[in-house]
Amino acid sequence: MSEISAALFQHMKLTIFLTAKDGVDESPFHPAYLHAWNDGVYPLLDDGASWHKPHEEEFPINKDMVDTLYSILCHHWDNKTGITFWKLEDELGIHGGVVSDGDFNRGQVVSICRYFYLKDKFDKKFWATLCRNEGGPGEASVITDREVDIYFY
Repeated sequence: MSEISAALFQHMKLTIFLTAKDGVDESPFHPAYLHAWNDGVYPLLDDGASWHKPHEEEFPINKDMVDTLYSILCHHWDNKTGITFWKLEDELGIHGGVVSDGDFNRGQVVSICRYFYLKDKFDKKFWATLCRNEGGPGEASVITDREVDIYFY
């Protein structure tokens, strides 16, 4: 990423966040879109919006990663095979909070899943199975938190 691209990305991020300075509900952007920018998740399901498209390469959690995880979750949803967070980590080659044989780490999966949850993808039963206490780490519990906080850093 060039310095200019990085600067333009940060400028756009700040511009979007400033719309929520008085609260997420006051922003014209969907809370999932704000979450995606805040966590560096490419907002794949918001491709009708154009704000993020020029910055596709700057998102740390890139479009391919989001698309891959979406495909995996859709497969489980379509086949009515519930999946726990631990099983999802196994499928992705994640072994604990730090070790991974694949392209993902736990934090990225949590952020992407939270984006999908905020976009109202899948149903409550699907998310309850994925995020149940005995089926995953404590970090997975934030996936189904509807509260979106924006941090200026």
